[in-house]
Amino acid sequence: MESTESVMINISKYLTSIFTKAALETFKDYLPENFEGQVVWNSLGTSDLTSPIAMKIYNLCNKKENWKYSSSKEVGEELIKNIKDEKSIIEETKIEQEIDKKKNKKEKKKKQVPETTYIDINIKNSYIENISLSILKKGIKITTEYTKKKVLCDFSSPNIAKEMHIGHLRSTIIGDSICRVLEFLDNDVMRINHVGDWGTQFGMLIAYLESINPKYETSNENIRDLEEFYKHAKEKFDSDNDFKKLAQLKTVELQKGNENTRKAWEFICQVSRENFEKIYKRLDINLKEVGESFYDPLSRKIIPILEEKNLLEKDQGAVIMRLEGEKQPLIIVKSDGGIGYDTTDLVALEYRINECKRDWIIYVVGSEQKDHFRLLFKAGKKCGWMNDNIRVDHMDFGLVQGKDGKKFSTRKGGIVKLADVLDEAWEDAKKEMIKRNEKNNSGMSLDYINEASEKLGYSAIKYFDLKQFRVSNYRFDQEKMLDDKGNTAVYLFYTYVRICSIYRKNNISEKDIQSLIENEKIVITHKDEKKLLVQLLKFNDVIDDVLKDLALNLLCDYVYGIATNFAVFYENCKVIGNNSRILIIELCKRFMKLTFDLLGLTPIEKI
Repeated sequence: MESTESVMINISKYLTSIFTKAALETFKDYLPENFEGQVVWNSLGTSDLTSPIAMKIYNLCNKKENWKYSSSKEVGEELIKNIKDEKSIIEETKIEQEIDKKKNKKEKKKKQVPETTYIDINIKNSYIENISLSILKKGIKITTEYTKKKVLCDFSSPNIAKEMHIGHLRSTIIGDSICRVLEFLDNDVMRINHVGDWGTQFGMLIAYLESINPKYETSNENIRDLEEFYKHAKEKFDSDNDFKKLAQLKTVELQKGNENTRKAWEFICQVSRENFEKIYKRLDINLKEVGESFYDPLSRKIIPILEEKNLLEKDQGAVIMRLEGEKQPLIIVKSDGGIGYDTTDLVALEYRINECKRDWIIYVVGSEQKDHFRLLFKAGKKCGWMNDNIRVDHMDFGLVQGKDGKKFSTRKGGIVKLADVLDEAWEDAKKEMIKRNEKNNSGMSLDYINEASEKLGYSAIKYFDLKQFRVSNYRFDQEKMLDDKGNTAVYLFYTYVRICSIYRKNNISEKDIQSLIENEKIVITHKDEKKLLVQLLKFNDVIDDVLKDLALNLLCDYVYGIATNFAVFYENCKVIGNNSRILIIELCKRFMKLTFDLLGLTPIEKI
């Protein structure tokens, strides 16, 4: 995107570039051409941003010939003289040094040793005021490299004939959110549901379906509970040899395209699909189903092509692909002649790159599949499909655990159905809202509570998941999710509701807000105003970091930072009667609303 005054920029990235440029000009005789500085937001709050660049330069150069600077502080002072701030963002820069107190045991006295020199940077109030008002007038537009790309995101991916369970929660929520972020930046995003709809188990399921319900086309009564249906089919398969032979025959018929067998398979898939759609509708998830069965005929075609390129070899009756530096090969054809998920995933990768013309593919799959995807990506490069212009990521994640840190399961040790989790979240949120309505005499109707508590319950689950460091396991705790204090969706919604209530109580309409935007200005008169606005203007930086590292928790940290800064601002700055501050809270509301949408949360206006 082209950078204009009405468009946000990645402020830390811009400052990093001008500090790096100044360093290379100032110390050109000492620094390598590829030297890069770093400017980051100051989490300590002593300045808006900070940089350790002076210390980095000093450590690299202080032993070089003709080096004339005796300390990193001198380096920083010299560097500051040569910074060219083309966008006129910087208000001031100042040198700060951290001191470590170390004990000298021999002398038994404390010795102060300068450890790190920082250059602290504060942003001009005028820049913050102007860009903030411009955003209100023209919308939230950012400058980023992560735009206009052709992306494919593979997520959720449940198995046919099985109900979605707690294990599908993370892939579904994480995948949807990363797609939302990419779509916001005008990328062409394919949301793909790679369902498990093919394999030897389908012969068993078809045989069982036909045995218990020959008239399945007019009644699905016996397979409404997919878990029970699958369980009973497996029990019969394991205990009845005649049934096992029939199941194997059905598998062969399915692979050969037998019309009746195919109909039974499609029926089982459709019943499963309807169950999946109920979950997706509740969570507001959109997906296009392209299951394993789609790639089966493609698999048969690609094997001879790989053989012609001498990429495959036979090993103990199987056909494999060996990969450099790996002990484990990809199994392309099993010893019994079957094709497994190694081949299916390899063919899917080729199809997505060469047929779908995707230049960025994201697999949102648990960390237990890390080795598989490492092999898959190496194979993609060996086959010549992947190059430096194509980004392929395994966006892996940890497990959802119970409160005790153990496997999340029912009281009987069974798998927890995702539908049951959502039901419980809705019910718990409803109880909390009823309790608070009675306590505060809020006047919310039961119809409103029923509708709002569903949004609150699902949003609480989503946010609790997304705020976690992605690759870590976490403990699923409904009570903590619905806590109105701390980093929770409920706390964030309280902030949003407070802004909405300010408008309601003071009869401030959308027309009034628009009039203020057109006729008034934002003027910073208090430090807490600036802190809140600075937090809002980190949005561009955060979005870039989210997509660089596929780290949605950074977006959660960002919106939580808005809520905490708003609380301080609202406590110390009187809003009513001050048009500038009304504009500030409107900007706050818009950034919160956008961030909620990117995270897949549905805010409510009363709580």
